[in-house]
Amino acid sequence: MTAGNRDVHTWLTERVATYLRRSPEDIDTTVPLADYGLDSLTALAITADIEDEFEVTVDDALTWDHPTVDALGTVLSELVGGQPAAAPASEKQV
Repeated sequence: MTAGNRDVHTWLTERVATYLRRSPEDIDTTVPLADYGLDSLTALAITADIEDEFEVTVDDALTWDHPTVDALGTVLSELVGGQPAAAPASEKQV
């Protein structure tokens, strides 16, 4: 993860923590956000925050399509950086 990607990941973790009323340190970025009780309204709010913060337009289903902070951060880093992100290990071909 580059410094720029790290900033996106940190911002996203902090944003999610705020909505979930938890400390960023309490967010396991590999756990699906739904497991923390994230609902559809909160997912839409996070999507709107992403658009506002990074000046990008994203699909409303972004948070559901990429259900962990790590997965969402990878896609967001790609959008912000303009470079394709590496595929998650589960999607790489052997």
